[in-house]
Formats: sequence, structure tokens, C-alpha cells
Amino acid sequence: MLLNYYKLTDQDEYILELQNNNYSNRTIYNYDRDLSIFARFLDHQEVDFDKVDKKTITYYKGYLKSGEHLSVHPKDKELLDEALERVSKLVSEEEIDSEERHNAENADIIAKNSQNRSRGSRTRENYFQEIQHIQKTLKMLKNRPDRAPGLPGGMRRTALSSSGSSGGGLSSRSINRMLSSVRSYLKWRVDFDMDVPIPPEAIKLIKTERKKPQVAELKDLVALIECPSKFEKDPRVAARNRAMLELLFSTGMRISELVGLNMDQINEQGKIFIMGKGKKERFVYLTPRATHYLVEYLRVRDLALDEVKTDDSVRDIDLTEGGDKGRIDGDSKGSKGVGAPTPPDLKGFSRVAAVRKSGEALFIPYRGGREGSVGSRISTNYLQEKIAEYRQRLGIVVPTSAHSLRHGFATYLAENGASPAAIQVLLGHESLQTTTRYVHASDRFAQETHEKKHPLR
Repeated sequence: MLLNYYKLTDQDEYILELQNNNYSNRTIYNYDRDLSIFARFLDHQEVDFDKVDKKTITYYKGYLKSGEHLSVHPKDKELLDEALERVSKLVSEEEIDSEERHNAENADIIAKNSQNRSRGSRTRENYFQEIQHIQKTLKMLKNRPDRAPGLPGGMRRTALSSSGSSGGGLSSRSINRMLSSVRSYLKWRVDFDMDVPIPPEAIKLIKTERKKPQVAELKDLVALIECPSKFEKDPRVAARNRAMLELLFSTGMRISELVGLNMDQINEQGKIFIMGKGKKERFVYLTPRATHYLVEYLRVRDLALDEVKTDDSVRDIDLTEGGDKGRIDGDSKGSKGVGAPTPPDLKGFSRVAAVRKSGEALFIPYRGGREGSVGSRISTNYLQEKIAEYRQRLGIVVPTSAHSLRHGFATYLAENGASPAAIQVLLGHESLQTTTRYVHASDRFAQETHEKKHPLR
């Protein structure tokens, strides 16, 4: 919230240009936030935008690397005090005028007084919420000066020490992303014949660490995928989480693509048509094993029996195509599931999905206020936390996340002789160079090569 009060010249117009060019909401948010952090830095340093030079950019790099962007400047507190006073006054004025709210003249005055950074008029309840947020922020700044709500991350500096930066600030990759945002903003100004203090190419990125890529052994990834069936007490949660992990490793899709899946995106051949990063469309494919667990989840979800009421012929579909026939036990035989019976196909599911609402979420929550709601989705944070929990239960040493399953998908396809070009298509990469960063020879494979091929054995 605090960053909303810092803006570069014409920043809102630049964000509008990104929206007009069909950038994703997450990308637009990231650009807006990064530019506001730069604007906040300039304000604290008392440097006008048209006075920015190469030395300013050098200082900005140090500002990010040291973690100063998370600290609270006296100007921030003054700004919040002013905002609290202004918003409180507006609430009082709206309360006084509440009896005449339907009067066009007074309504116009209220709308003008309520305008905040082109957001238009807001209700009294909105203002009270903002007052509470500002009061909470001011109280926290007083009690916890090392914590700054409304700033990127909203966390203590010590919490960032694992990022790889020496000062407890941002990692080199994060700094480069924020520098790229400023550089992109300057390029936009050049394209629109606006003045720029320095040319975009004058902003040099910093060197990044080349960390050793880590992918867990296949047996560990398989154990992680099977974990929900062993440890989840709620059978609905167990079936759903197992299906999600099976789909991640079967298709190599991103976690955002997984939680964004809709019922009508999977056909009876097990092909999934998804919109990926950068609004690039592609097909990904289910394995027979993943198909089985998806159908098992759909049976638990009870799509055909309870929710589809428009077609009686659909109501009687047995989603497992023969009940428990072809059922795979929680533990597969061997790391690759060798010997598992052929699972059911998705013909029944395809017929059910055809009569369902377009855009209905495939994976839905079973806890909290959204329990069982087909209009809600599983959050990426939930799945990441669950993977971390399963990893801890299994004692997997190698850091493993949802993205690690994507890396593992590429790595073990390559180990089995898959073409790099095919892997590139499956991952949805434009550049083959990007794909090579995902394809890592496992330590086991490297060790076997060393033992077999070393000339002085």
C-alpha cells in the first residue's frame, strides 16, 4: 500500500501501455511495483527523475543489494500521517453528506473529493478499511522498525539472507529484474519521443551467481508425488493433491498453469491445451499413470452424480470405466511404476466436461469458506506449502518445489533419450537455450559416467 504513493513521471501511462499490449496482470503488477520502488529511492535521495545519471543507478544497485528498500524512511511516516488525516477527513465529509447522497451536485462533489490516483469514488467502508490499514502500518513501524508493511516482501531483512546477497537484500537476479523494469520504462519513453535522463542501454545489469542446478533423484520425486495418498487424512484432499502432483510431473507444466486448469481443457486422449507464460499456447500430455489418478480425483469430486443435472445420460457415467479395475496402489512398483495395469481413459470425463460451464476450475478447495466451491481454485501458495510439508516428511535433502518437478520432468526425459527440441515444445520455451537450463544431468548419471568412462580406473 505504501508504494502506491510513489510514482515516476508518466508511470501510469506506461502501465496503461502494457495493458494495451496484453501483458498479464502479474507482469503488469511487477513492473508497476518495481518502478514505484525506484521512484521511492529517488524521493528518499532527493534526486529528480530528469537528473538521474549512471552514478544514480550505481547507488540504486547498492540500495537494493543492502536491503534498504525494506527499511522505513522518515518521509514514509510523514506520508502515511498525511494520508491518514486526508482519508479520515473524507470519511467525515461523506458521513455529513450521507442524507443528500442522491443529490447529483453533492454526489459529484463526493466523487471528486474521493478520487485517489484515478481510482474514482469509493464507499465509506473502503475508506475505513484504508484508515485501519494505515493505522496498522504506523503502529507496526513504531513497534517493528525492521518491518515495513506495504513494501515489497513485507518482511524482515534477515529473512532475505538466503537470497544469496551479502547484505541481506535482494539476490542478483532480483536486482536485474528491477533494473530491467527501469530500462524497459526508459525504452518506452524513447519510443514515444519523451525525454530520458540517460539512454536505456546505460543501465548495466550485474553479474549473477551460477548456482549448481539440483534435481532430486527420480525415486525421491516419485515418493513425493505419492505422499498425499499416505499422509492426507481427508480422502478428497488426498485424491486432489495426488492428482495435481501427478499432472505436474506428467506434463511439465508450471504451477500457475496447473491451478488455472479448467474442466474443458482436457480431451479424452489426455491432451491438455493450455495458455502458458507470455500468452503462448501449447499442448501438454497426460501419461497413463497420471490419467488414472486424475480420474480417481474426478470420481471423488463426484462431478457426474451431484452437479451435472442437464443431461441424464451423463449422470450415469462411471468415471473409472469399470470401477476399481485398473486401480494403482499408492506405492508404484519401481520408480517408474513398472507393472502397473493400464488405467482408464478420459472418455467419460470428456462427456461430462462438455456440459459443464466454461472456465470452471478443475482443482477446487475442500477447506475454509470456499469448501467445495466450483467457482474457487487451489492457490499456488497452498500447493507449494504442501510440497514443502511432504518433502520434510520424506527427508528429501535436495530443495524441491513445484518448479523442481518441472525441472525433473525435463531432466529425466533427456536421460531417456528425448530430443531437446521436443522438450522445448513440451515446456513452452521460445528459445532452446532456455530449455538447456532445465535439463540437468542428475548426480547419479554423472557418477555412473565417471565410474564407467574414466581412463585411469
